[in-house]
Amino acid sequence: ISVNYDMNSYLPEDVASSVALDVMEKEFDGGIPNVRVMIRDVTIPQALQYKGKLLQINGVTEVTWLDDAVDVTVPLETVDSDIIDTYYVDDAALYSVTLEEEKIISAVADIRELIGEDNAMTGSAVSTAVATNSTVSEIKKIAVFAIILLLLILVFTMTSWLEPVVVLVG
Repeated sequence: ISVNYDMNSYLPEDVASSVALDVMEKEFDGGIPNVRVMIRDVTIPQALQYKGKLLQINGVTEVTWLDDAVDVTVPLETVDSDIIDTYYVDDAALYSVTLEEEKIISAVADIRELIGEDNAMTGSAVSTAVATNSTVSEIKKIAVFAIILLLLILVFTMTSWLEPVVVLVG
């Protein structure tokens, strides 16, 4: 059974959020950013290197950062602070990342591996990847628990110790 983890697909077609997503997809060429990644304790050159590494991850189609809004080669004191604060505050860089729908789970895992546990990421793609991984993990645990419980019930209700094994194998 396939499970749809995309929360946006459960919204009614005429809700403002659905209409807005449809309009954005029609009007703009690029995808809608579905992950925000924050990397702490980086300089501007290091942040640019991370942007390049993020772009190399399989499934990442676009990464937006400060260098897309302003020229980072000029002193940042000369640039509007509101623009800078959107992408770079207290030596922390914030990227808007767009992932391909088909590669969300692997791309989120690769991003996590790149940035490490000390940094953060959020967004609908992250929620989808976490929900998918959690579901698979929980189903495995439930299956093991159910088999153990079934085996115990069979052991206590049958007259022979061999019968539960025969029932489970057969």
